[in-house]
Amino acid sequence: MDFLILVFAHLLADYPLQGEFLAKMKGKNFIALCSHAGIWTGTVLIAAHLIGYSVDLLDVLILFTVHALADYLKAKPIGFYKKLDPLGMGLFIDQSIHILQIIIFMLFMSEKIS
Repeated sequence: MDFLILVFAHLLADYPLQGEFLAKMKGKNFIALCSHAGIWTGTVLIAAHLIGYSVDLLDVLILFTVHALADYLKAKPIGFYKKLDPLGMGLFIDQSIHILQIIIFMLFMSEKIS
């Protein structure tokens, strides 16, 4: 259930809370990218808090940085993303990175608890 809550928070922040402006600008403007990554990180951290996870500053920085980097690579596009359809395989890889990030975050949180 925790996984579904965090995925819901991710989807909420990555789509409706992002908005069209940030979606278009995050590959062109550092402030837009950081704004989106901050909204995403904050939304996921609120969900994590409601689940009962205790996060520290390092957790926040890692979540923010990984999300911002993944989104920047897709939005710019940089590297192998240049060859991918942004709404096809590009989106699939981007979302896979974010889901993997949530899974790794949950594993680290379970290590902190035990």
